[in-house]
Amino acid sequence: MAERLTRTTLVARAADLSDEIGLDELTITKVGRHVGIAAPGVYRHVEDIEDLRAAIGILAAGEVAVELARSTTGLAGPDALVALAGSLRAWAGAHPGRYAALQVAPDPEDVEAQAQAAELIGTIGSAMRVYELEGDDLTDAVRLLRSLLHGFVSLEQGEGFKDPRDLDASFERMVRSLDPLLRSWKD
Repeated sequence: MAERLTRTTLVARAADLSDEIGLDELTITKVGRHVGIAAPGVYRHVEDIEDLRAAIGILAAGEVAVELARSTTGLAGPDALVALAGSLRAWAGAHPGRYAALQVAPDPEDVEAQAQAAELIGTIGSAMRVYELEGDDLTDAVRLLRSLLHGFVSLEQGEGFKDPRDLDASFERMVRSLDPLLRSWKD
C-alpha cells in the first residue's frame, strides 16, 4: 500500500529532491513528478513554491539542530567550535538543497519557523557557552560564526578552492582561530 501523502511527507520528499537537483531548480511540477502526483495535487499540501521552500527550511533547521547538538555534546571552547563547524559542513555537503533553504531567514510571522530557527541558534549558542556571551554580544558572535562557515561551505560547494592545500586543515585552522577572538569578544 502506498504511503498517504501529507504535508510532512511531501516536504520531506521535496527536501530530498532539492538535495539532488538544487533548491533553485525545485518546482511544483518537479515535486509532483517526484512524488507521483499531478502538479495541482501538490497545492493541496502547500500554497506555492515559496511555502514549500520555507517548509524545507523549517525541516532543515530541525534536522541540523539535532546533528549539531549531537556533535557538540560534552565539548567546550575550540573543540566545540570545531565539532560544530565540521558537523555543519558535512551536513551541508550531504544536503545542499536543505542547506540552501536554511539560509533564508524565516518570516517573522511564521511561529513554527521562528521556533525552529530559535532552536538552531540556541544550539549554536550552547556550543559557544564557554565564552559567556549574551545579548548583542552573543548575537554578533553567532552571526560571525554563521557567516564564516557559510562562506567556506559556499566556496567549497561551488568548487571555489583550487589550491592543493588540504581543505580540512584550512577549515580547522580557520575555526580554531575564532577561539581567541571570542574570548575577547565582550564589549
